[in-house]
Order: sequence, then C-alpha cells, then structure tokens
Amino acid sequence: MTFLEKYANVILTSLNLQEGQNLLIRTEPVHWKLASIIAAEAYKRDARYVRIDCKEKQNQLLYKARIENSKEDYLDYVPAFRTETQRLLVEENWALIALVGTEDPDVLTSLDPKRNTIAGKAIAEAEKPFREAIQNNKIQWIVAFAPTEILAGKILDIPPSAEAVDRLWEVLIPILLLDKEDPSSAWIKSGETLKKRASVLNKLKLKEVYFKGPGTSLKIGLKQKALWMGGPSISEKGIEFSPNLPTEEVFTAPDLNKTEGRVRITRPVLVSAIGKIIEGGWLEFRKGKIVDYGAKSGKDVLDQYLTMDPSAAYLGELALVDSNSPIFKSGKTFYNILLDENASCHIALGSAYPDCFEGGSQMGGEEKKANGINVSNLHTDFMIGSPDVDITGVTWDGEKIDIIIDGEFSGDFT
Repeated sequence: MTFLEKYANVILTSLNLQEGQNLLIRTEPVHWKLASIIAAEAYKRDARYVRIDCKEKQNQLLYKARIENSKEDYLDYVPAFRTETQRLLVEENWALIALVGTEDPDVLTSLDPKRNTIAGKAIAEAEKPFREAIQNNKIQWIVAFAPTEILAGKILDIPPSAEAVDRLWEVLIPILLLDKEDPSSAWIKSGETLKKRASVLNKLKLKEVYFKGPGTSLKIGLKQKALWMGGPSISEKGIEFSPNLPTEEVFTAPDLNKTEGRVRITRPVLVSAIGKIIEGGWLEFRKGKIVDYGAKSGKDVLDQYLTMDPSAAYLGELALVDSNSPIFKSGKTFYNILLDENASCHIALGSAYPDCFEGGSQMGGEEKKANGINVSNLHTDFMIGSPDVDITGVTWDGEKIDIIIDGEFSGDFT
C-alpha cells in the first residue's frame, strides 16, 4: 500500500463510509490525484458511487477570471443546479470528503473587494441549506488536508517545488498520526480523549470563559444549555464519524450577545470566503458584537467579511486547544484553517454548530437566535490562543476554574 493509499484509508475510516453509500469528494483540481486514490479505496469498500467536484472558489483561476472580467450585474448569479444538487446529496444520504489545501493562497489577493463581496455573498447564501445540513450532521462529512507546491513553499519558507511537498509531508506525518502502526486506532484513542475533556467541561456548567494575555482581555458568556463537543460526531442516521482530520479541539456555542472586551488574533487567518489573509489582527466586542477591529495587514479583508452578513460580527464558536497540539509543536503556520485552528484556541465569527446547544438541531433560525445561537451564512475561525494566554472559567455557581495556564490544560482537563 502506498503512502497516499494509507492516508486515503485513514480518511475513509474516520468518515466511516458505509457499504452502498454514495461519496462526494470536494477539492481543488490540484488534488484530483489524491481524490482519485480516495475514490478507488472507497470503491474497494463497496461505495455505490463516487463523484469528484469543486465549488466555485475551489477552481481559483476560474473564479478569478469571473471576478475580474464578468459584468457586475452577473456576479450575484448562482445556477439553480448547484443548490438542487446539494439538496439531493442530503436526501440520498451521501457522505462528503472536503480536501483542503489551496493551490496558491495568494492568487485571489488582487481581486476588487466590492466585486468579490458581491459574488461571495451570493455563493454563501446559495450554500446555506447544505451548510446547515453539515452543521446539523445530517450526513457524514470530513475535512482533510492535502499540500500543494506553492503552499508548501509558503509554509516552509522555501521555493515551491515537488521537494517542498515531500518536506511538508515529513511535518504532516506525525500531525496526522500516520507514523503510528495503526493510524485509525490512534485517532479513535485521540477522539476518546477529546470526548472526556468535553464531558469535564459540560459537568462544570460554565457561565463565562475569560481569556487574558498580551493584547487580550476577553469575556465570553455561555447559556446554561450550551454543550461542549469534541472528537467524533453522530450523523442523523446514527453513524459515528470524525468531522476533521486532524482534530485537537473541544468547542461550544457561545451566547451571541455575551462577548465583551478585546482580543488579539495570534496566527494568520486565510478567510476562505474572500480568499485573502489577515495578519496581526485584533477585535473588540461589546454586547456580543464587534465594535472595532484592525490588523497589520488584511484589515480590508475584515471590512469585506463583516459586510457580507450582519451576523458575521457575532461569535458562533468558542474552541479550546492547548500547546500540546502536535500542530502547535510543529512551529508552522499552515495558512489553512483546518490545521491552524487545531494549533490554538479560537473563536469563529458567524454561524454556530446547533449540536452545541441542547435541542439546537431541532430549532428554526429565529428560535436559535432567541436562545443566543448565532445564525449566519459565514463561519470563519480566528486563532486567539498562545502560551502567553491564560484561560479561566466561571461556573453558574460563581466558582472560578483554571482551564489553560501557560498554554496547557490544567487539572482534570489533561
């Protein structure tokens, strides 16, 4: 079995693809070789049908050509077959693999902000039903990383090349647990650790979580029915699956109206909805909403993002990751949300995961909002943790709990 076949099987095992199930693999064209290997391994597991596809922004050059050359009046058009296809995917219980790792993280940086926002907003609106189905775990889904030459060069600060990809795989192998004799079993064990950590947090019944460090003094409020999640999820059909490979986080849905203070963004963020990077950013919240923000570079990205959906100015996720994460230990910034969010505590601007609230998956949009659950067409993670940031919780009974001190989980959270 080749190295990529081994990786493909870890992905499919984590997804828990069922016999006779259809599979959609979404990816940029640059990853079609790996996608085809995954498809072959899926057929060996008796998949019924496998399709490889890419969303609008995953075909970077085509998307760039549209934003630069299309009539502005046409930029908000999304063909109906896109939403119809997504509806059928849910109805027919397809499984989804999203291979992420952009071919060139800088290719969309020159796009006109206004034109890019028009198209991005329309695409986000059209994707909403499918995105909500994913967030509600109606089907099995998994996001997995795949490197590219330009991205590998950027991560390792060397010229892009096939050799750079090989060197990046050397970094990724321990992160993905591919150096273990049985990587799938290793991920199952890791998932159990995350589930236990989430269980400890749920038993505490936290009312508030505080972040304190250089440039950061932030209070995030939680509802009494908020739930912490971590490790594998359960689909609507009762099938256990892992949504992310790798994953190091435990997370919950904050009260959208209860965030106060200022926070420093500790790692660069590639905002996929826009295709541009933010570095050295900061956010200030009042009554849950962003009231001020800035960045060393990429403030215009936040300008665009916050105009695409009013709810994007509020939190939808709070996630905890400590410095024992192998992604953090690698010392690399990956310019990819999947990896970078699992290197650090983070918050998400935009939609919440309904499963992180008791009964949330059965609620409509207005009921979610009434319960403090953010509803948005967007969801982007911003990393706010580091070894310099301490995190404490306060229970509804007023007890103060140390959660992360000097970058590491404390006490019962280890």
